[in-house]
Amino acid sequence: MAREILHIAVPAFPIALARLNDRALRNRPVAVAPLTSEQSLLHCVSHEAAESGVMVGTPLFRARRICPGLVVIPPDPILMARGNRALTELSEEFTPVVEPAQGRIFLDVTGSRRLFGPARDVAARLEKVIENKLGLEAKAGTGTNKLVSRIAADVLPEPGVYDVFQGSERSFLAPFPLSVLPGIGECREQALLRDLNLQRVEQLAALAVPQLRLAVGPFATLLHDRACGIDRSPVQLPRVSNEIVEEGFLEQEENDDGVLLSELLRLTESCGLRLRRAGKGADTIALAITYADGVLDQGKRTLTFPLSLDLPLFAAVEELFFATCRRRLRVRGFRLSCRPAQEQVQLDLFADGAARKTKGAELQETLDLLRERHGKQAVRCGRSMPNHRETMACCEPAPVWDPKPSKYKTLTKRNG
Repeated sequence: MAREILHIAVPAFPIALARLNDRALRNRPVAVAPLTSEQSLLHCVSHEAAESGVMVGTPLFRARRICPGLVVIPPDPILMARGNRALTELSEEFTPVVEPAQGRIFLDVTGSRRLFGPARDVAARLEKVIENKLGLEAKAGTGTNKLVSRIAADVLPEPGVYDVFQGSERSFLAPFPLSVLPGIGECREQALLRDLNLQRVEQLAALAVPQLRLAVGPFATLLHDRACGIDRSPVQLPRVSNEIVEEGFLEQEENDDGVLLSELLRLTESCGLRLRRAGKGADTIALAITYADGVLDQGKRTLTFPLSLDLPLFAAVEELFFATCRRRLRVRGFRLSCRPAQEQVQLDLFADGAARKTKGAELQETLDLLRERHGKQAVRCGRSMPNHRETMACCEPAPVWDPKPSKYKTLTKRNG
């Protein structure tokens, strides 16, 4: 029995949600990007901004030059979570097998056909429900697998339902460019165009797997299946992730370790505050470094003891930074993620209240209280200021404390 998969997509979902709250954003070029730096990359763009030449991934300063009337709004994770939750609740009225994403949702309606009819009928009903209850315009695609249904929804120029009949998956994908297939990025697409002169999906599907393996290697079998409209991945229920992630871009690309560490300290303080609010400590930290040439370096480290206080956590992050950042190039931004420990630490039952406090916990609680009442800038660590060394009386570079005893590092500048 063939599956019936339905895919619902709300174009420019973060912007569509923001326009519900602010009518002034309607019919204007809008983009979503962090406002911490002009080097920040655009996460989402509206249809009006795309017509002006602005694309996702464009640096903020360049997008403002391309479209002077561009309205930039910061990401709103709380609003996004509410919008995704509302979409999921409406979809679960038709089937319990729902896989939500950011403004997208997959539904496996194979088992509910007797109740609600074929997938195209469910798509039409769900599209109207989303418009009436949420005020959002959605595009729907139906097919026998997730790949076909998603592409069917994405190629629609305006809200509606695109139903791909069973057995016509290959002919449906045939005229589209290679970029519609997942797994074909810009570099791989250029390699296919250069080496094999392939431009459309039908040309890729006509090749044999051994021929395709010469160009893309082990990815050939999966790529050939996708070109033929074959996708065996099931609709999966959402997985709860408790990972805490903070991301930041510098005002300008830097190679000064002092400036880089000050940005890392800011991200560490944000992660530490979220960990303490959750009542947990991080047992694993991961750091992704984006260089000026677009190359990404990643490092990961497992901590010997769960950490949530800012200074001990930053000491571990700093050590991971020096182990990961080995290229002598300017750095554009960081992405810091902390995985909370699954198990809580067992405290001594007979210890007094003061003994149960971790060293520095009382100071950290006071700092959190001050920042909550008077803002994050009320109390700042000296190292969070990029020019903190210039205010020191000593002209020597400031030594950076290392967790290992009798070992100091000197802040340096990387070539670039």
